Amino acid sequence: MAPVADRKPEGYDPVGVPVGSFIFLPSLYLAGGYDSNITASGTNVKDDAVLTVRPAFELKSDWLRHFLSFDGYFQSGSYASYSDADYQNWSLGSRGRLDVTQDFELMGYARYAHLNELPGDDETNTGLTSPLPYDRTTAGVGFRKEFNRLWTTGTFDFRDRDYDNFLDGAPTDQSYRDGQTYQVSGRVGYDISPLTSWFVGGSYYWYDMQDVNYDAEEYDVVTGLKFEPSRLLRGEAYVGYRDWSTDNGYLNGASGVTYGADLNWFVSPLATVTFTALQEVLTSNYIYDGIMGSAVTSNEVGVRLDYELRRNIVLSGWFNYQNQDYEEYPRNDDTYFMGAELRYLINRYATATLNYSYTDFDTNFDNINGAEDYNRSVVTAGITLTY
Repeated sequence: MAPVADRKPEGYDPVGVPVGSFIFLPSLYLAGGYDSNITASGTNVKDDAVLTVRPAFELKSDWLRHFLSFDGYFQSGSYASYSDADYQNWSLGSRGRLDVTQDFELMGYARYAHLNELPGDDETNTGLTSPLPYDRTTAGVGFRKEFNRLWTTGTFDFRDRDYDNFLDGAPTDQSYRDGQTYQVSGRVGYDISPLTSWFVGGSYYWYDMQDVNYDAEEYDVVTGLKFEPSRLLRGEAYVGYRDWSTDNGYLNGASGVTYGADLNWFVSPLATVTFTALQEVLTSNYIYDGIMGSAVTSNEVGVRLDYELRRNIVLSGWFNYQNQDYEEYPRNDDTYFMGAELRYLINRYATATLNYSYTDFDTNFDNINGAEDYNRSVVTAGITLTY
């Protein structure tokens, strides 16, 4: 059983265009919206209307074994009154899977994207009031192997980010997060029942940043449960220990209990509740009391309900809470996200959506060196055309 949000009733799936042994799936998303606070600010509040256009494509294999796909998109956001908030994103990527045997598979992916970090979307609150362009390259390889009731996975992931050196024509220093991240991860699991497995795993990260004071290493060791799709539950949850430290000791380290979860609970055939949780260590170049920069322990939990009013009408609602604790100084940020969406599948060629989201950001460093409490409401009506 698939979660309600992922279902496409019979007759509503795009058919695509056959291209040899591949299927070409084009789409176009058009939306108009209103944003009550495009600067994500408490003092420099600006509201505006925005038009979003997002053509996209996917070219995926139609094979019985193995899998290969290519995809890409271009997205522009154009504001009615404040053109300095306009942005353009684009991305091209590929992913694939090689079915070596019935119980052994290899997979890989690669992607290049030109993106914009928008106000309110930054990893840690930076006081960003206009889009900050950056380029991101990601790639990875992995495997999965089963031995009767025992299974193993392993992955290697790479990420490179290069942020623009100017923001609204003024120099901006992003060297603390310009650079490369490498990650090696592995898991060993045991099927304790046909639909449930227990696993132990670990990851090692190393960060090679343009600013050497932010070069760092991180590792985690976790244990958890993985639930295969059933009539009741799907997903995984884990808990463990994490340690993050810089190579030269410039920043205080961050260590302790870590956790994560992504669980779908099938309350009924018409309703799915999704629980998410994630802890991670980020970095900030925020300056306070002569101290520049800090590790930031970020904790986020969320719940989402998707309800199928009719086979082609889905009503969704969500609530997320995020806490970010700065290790170098007593700054603590709380962010509350909530929203609702109505999705109407008109036919296999068109889907209409109506979306409302609300953000409430609170920091105990309000009005200190650019940190500001703010709230924000965004209403969007859109349509996605597919073939």
